[in-house]
Amino acid sequence: RSSGVPYGIIDSSRANVDSVKFNGNFRFFKLQAGTYYISLRHRNSLETWSKAGGEVFAQGGVYSYDFTNSPSKAYGNNLTLKGAKYCIYSGDIDQDNSIDLSDVILVFNNASNFVSGHVNTDVSGDKTTDLSDIIITYNNSSKFAGVIRP
Repeated sequence: RSSGVPYGIIDSSRANVDSVKFNGNFRFFKLQAGTYYISLRHRNSLETWSKAGGEVFAQGGVYSYDFTNSPSKAYGNNLTLKGAKYCIYSGDIDQDNSIDLSDVILVFNNASNFVSGHVNTDVSGDKTTDLSDIIITYNNSSKFAGVIRP
């Protein structure tokens, strides 16, 4: 995203992130040299922006950005510590920029109906919506987790 108001989308990319090393290969072909924010989105997590001030990119460069090694890597320190890694918040099922009771209810309803597969209410990523997904979503809602952006 642009580093200035209104922080418009300049380029976008999709990739699968490796579940062991947490690496993904994201390619940006429209990016010119400059300073930009990285805006990370996931189907059932809070949108998370890179650190305040953005990142400097050169056209055609290959870059690495690690959200997991410090809370300051996300705008507003909007990460949660799990073990030794900082992680984005999971549980924004309805993508309304906050994890709240409405998300918990969506997860609870699907868990009650034994919903499985690649669905938004499977917060843990084990292909089943169950009690663990309810607990994750509830815990993050009790932290009043929401999107923090410039």
